[in-house]
Amino acid sequence: PTPLCPLPQFPHHLHRPRQHNPTRKKTTMLSSTLRRQIRRAVHLQARRSITTTKLFINGEFVESESKKWIDVYNPATQEVVTRVPEATQGEMEAAVQAAQNAFTPWSETSVTVRQRVMLNLQRLIRENEEELAKSIALENGKTFADAKGDVFRGLEVVESAANLAPAMMGETMQGLSASVDTFSIRQPLGVCAGICPFNFPAMIPLWMFPIAVTTGNTYVMKPSEKTPGATMLLCELAKEAGLPDGVLNIIHGGVDCFN
Repeated sequence: PTPLCPLPQFPHHLHRPRQHNPTRKKTTMLSSTLRRQIRRAVHLQARRSITTTKLFINGEFVESESKKWIDVYNPATQEVVTRVPEATQGEMEAAVQAAQNAFTPWSETSVTVRQRVMLNLQRLIRENEEELAKSIALENGKTFADAKGDVFRGLEVVESAANLAPAMMGETMQGLSASVDTFSIRQPLGVCAGICPFNFPAMIPLWMFPIAVTTGNTYVMKPSEKTPGATMLLCELAKEAGLPDGVLNIIHGGVDCFN
């Protein structure tokens, strides 16, 4: 018979059974925990580096004291580009009070002076059109060309506000009846407010406050919590154009804010 081939001999240490390592699983768990902690730390650091959107009250950009914040996302990348506060009750009241305090001197300012502010504003909007469009594209997701159209459609209203005096004239009528003459005077209302949607971040605010302030009113505006950037740029330009402190005020937030 054919002799059996001998089995190959291996060093003894290769035959040792694997010993249970009680620390192996624990080490793996600690590594997973450490990875989660690192990811959380990186996330928190990234959030700290994100700029916050300020309130605009009485001519000053103010950091909100709110404990509630809303992330604003770039629709194209889902990256957080800024955070807006849920304005507190006190901050809302401060904005209204600033508008109330500014109302009397502003309403007594001549129409020609108020129109001149709008002339300055339309010039500044033209000079900063691309910056406004970039902000809209970043937060709203529009193409750059569409964002520039957004700005332009609002600019047309500012141009109209710069020539608003004829529309503010009153009317008189003599001899309406026997010994009766009539006349009407158009006067500003007071503090006005506007709540803006997200879909036209520049056009809608420019449909609101330029006409209101040119006719002698003061304004409190809440832009969309999804697209606040354009409104903040516009209020900065309005201040540069010569709009007095308190005439235009900006607060932020969602449903709770304007309720």
